[in-house]
Amino acid sequence: MSAAPKTIHQLREKKVVVLGGTSGIGFAVASALIEEGASVVVSSSNPKRVESAVARLSDSQQQYNADASRVSGHALNLSGDCEAALQAFFEQVGTFDHLVYTAGDSLATTPVEKHTYDTLVKSGSVRFFSAVLAVKTAVPHLRKGGSIVLTTGSTGEKPVGPGWAVVSGFAAGLDGLTRGLALELSAQGLRVNCVSPGAVDTELWDGMPEEAMAHLKSEAAKTPTGKFGQPHEIAQAFLYFLKDTNCTGRTHVTESGAHLGNRPGA
Repeated sequence: MSAAPKTIHQLREKKVVVLGGTSGIGFAVASALIEEGASVVVSSSNPKRVESAVARLSDSQQQYNADASRVSGHALNLSGDCEAALQAFFEQVGTFDHLVYTAGDSLATTPVEKHTYDTLVKSGSVRFFSAVLAVKTAVPHLRKGGSIVLTTGSTGEKPVGPGWAVVSGFAAGLDGLTRGLALELSAQGLRVNCVSPGAVDTELWDGMPEEAMAHLKSEAAKTPTGKFGQPHEIAQAFLYFLKDTNCTGRTHVTESGAHLGNRPGA
């Protein structure tokens, strides 16, 4: 009798919820999970996006290892007071193995002097406050031995320019939240980690002011890789955290080598 594999198929038949899994990094994570043989539940505030994502993930012409029985999706609005909506969502999903939080909104690159209390709260609504509520409401449904992977941004460590202070503050807060949750939830047999992408070419940038976009493009061109990150590349960091059962409380940065400074000649 041949030995069973130890390092492949770790996610086969695992049930993974990807909040924000209908576009960008979230969709890339969902796609990679389907390739791994996992079952995936995706969400978005836009019902049409949910329908489209489920169709693409189930279509063998577009998705390797596609299987409609392993893909489902639900509309879920994560802006504002969303705790009741999250509770209803997870009741519908039932028991599952891993939670991936990739939900985001357009980055509010607003100078501090132009912020008000309401705009500050709105800036962190989806990316920070709703992430906390998602963890709170998901935990009762997560199997022991499962995990949670949050998403922040490398701006928490290195702001990219004027107007990014508040965005950077919430990003840094997610790093601390990850470490705190990893300790808090360890007694329940759950791991918590976080992925911190740098510049990634996704749909979320569509509404960004031209000046901010131009700055990001110039910064990405100077990095050692000389390019934006692509969603399918960043997805591998999420899969690593789902698979490495010895890792918790960590944030993995994937940002084109920007921490090294500009590449020679840039």
